[in-house]
Amino acid sequence: MIEYPKKIFCNYDNTNNKILVSNGRSLVIKTKSGSYYRYSLKKTPLNYILDKNFLINEIQNLEERIIDNEFINFKILKEDNEINIFFNNTNYNLVGWQTLDIYQNLSITYISSLKTNQQLKSNIFKLPDSN
Repeated sequence: MIEYPKKIFCNYDNTNNKILVSNGRSLVIKTKSGSYYRYSLKKTPLNYILDKNFLINEIQNLEERIIDNEFINFKILKEDNEINIFFNNTNYNLVGWQTLDIYQNLSITYISSLKTNQQLKSNIFKLPDSN
C-alpha cells in the first residue's frame, strides 16, 4: 500500500516474509522473528520512489523505454542509486521498481495487487517504538 507522500506498507512474498513500512520519515523492515531495522527514509531510494512530485519532474526530462510492448520504463540516477520505475503501457499505473545502490545491491519490487484510491487506516503506517 502506498500513500503519497512517502508512505508505504509492503508484505514481501518471499521466504523471509519481511514487512516494510514507512511513515514518511523513517523506514522499518520487520522480519518474521519480530526483529526490525530502522532507517532514515532520506538515505534510501524509496525517498525518491515514494515522492510523486519528484517522479513527475524526473520523468518529464527522461526518455522512456518500452519493454516487451507491456511496460514503460524510466531510469533515474540519483545520489549513487540507479532507480528503474515501471508503468503499465496500457493504463500507465505504477507496476514496480528496481533499485541498484552504490554497493551493487539489486532490489526488485513488483506490485502484484493494484487498487487505487482506497481508504486506508492511518495506523497502517505506524512504526514500532524506538528502543
